[in-house]
Amino acid sequence: MNISKNLSQLPLTKNKPETLKSLFDSSEMMPMWVADMDFEIAKPIQDALINRISGSSLGYEYKPESFFVAQRNWYKQHYQVDLKAEEVFYSPTISTAIALIIENFSEVRDGVIIQPPVFMEFKDTIRKTKRRIIKNPLKFENGKYRFDFEDLEEKAKQEKNKILIVCNPHNPVGRVWSEQELEKLVDICQRNDLLIIADEAHKDIILFDNKFNSVLKYRKNYQKIAVCNSEAKSFNICGISDATIIINNEDIRKTLKTSFSKYNLGRTNALTRVALEAAYTSGDAWLKKLIKTIENNINIIETELKQSKSKIKLIKPEGTYQVWLDFRNIYDDSKNMFSQITKKSGIAMNAGHWFGREGALFMRMNIASSQEDVKTAIKKLIAAVQ
Repeated sequence: MNISKNLSQLPLTKNKPETLKSLFDSSEMMPMWVADMDFEIAKPIQDALINRISGSSLGYEYKPESFFVAQRNWYKQHYQVDLKAEEVFYSPTISTAIALIIENFSEVRDGVIIQPPVFMEFKDTIRKTKRRIIKNPLKFENGKYRFDFEDLEEKAKQEKNKILIVCNPHNPVGRVWSEQELEKLVDICQRNDLLIIADEAHKDIILFDNKFNSVLKYRKNYQKIAVCNSEAKSFNICGISDATIIINNEDIRKTLKTSFSKYNLGRTNALTRVALEAAYTSGDAWLKKLIKTIENNINIIETELKQSKSKIKLIKPEGTYQVWLDFRNIYDDSKNMFSQITKKSGIAMNAGHWFGREGALFMRMNIASSQEDVKTAIKKLIAAVQ
């Protein structure tokens, strides 16, 4: 089964010349920044979509019982979570869901805690909803990122701080949080009555025998948890996928559903429903192949860095298909670093400071690509900084 088909000629966002020019000062870049894949989607998903379109009406749809059964089985098998249909509803994107949760369960100027360096849309969403960004930066110790629980305790105690957004697996640093870490985080939030929003978008891409622990495991002990996730990242269907919101607290759920109804959100998309049901029922083999491909790409990067004796350091990811690269031994100015690396290498990557100043002198590279492209990219990167 081949997943490495090159899709670089498709009109994908990461290939758009105007966007590349505005961000990287050149439209002729090797795009390894936006978090989607260069791989064709799984054959069962392709077949299901083709079958749905062929000779069919594309009228208004609902999600049939078979969809809920497929989703429930997937969550039970992969995350040991027993989903109930009434706990689940759907949103166009995870960012849409996070914005509406923030608006419904906090007031203007309340604080929303994030843990940078972290997905940049969290900050944008908090600003757009007129809340305050409260930083609980991750600690970077001995080459590994960890929660700063002492700082979180202090921030959680402040009355105007109402919500914590946790990213699991973490984008961009690649941590898959342990059971013990999540238990302590949930305990702090429970003692201080913080609503937890968990973004679990990369939950299916767990590497090198690490184990994913969903925050859903702790919902029996604490009711103020909203888990937002999607299979878009897992199966390379970002262009058509919904997000799923899972909330077991009935009052929170009712409030949020009223808001979704107000804006007419959550309507079923016929092709999204078909793609996701096919992924849940027949996507496992493709996903395992993807994970093996990502692991091989990480091994290529490790080998090239070691053999070249490069000063670039790889923060080896436990999950996601991004790698977090450390340039602190080479540069001391993040903007100068970003400009020099992109111009000399021709590789379009995310600057670490886009994820917060805590990411300065790091860069994020998307490696959901062929082994040939990954090897070419890391060689160019090594040469650019020598």
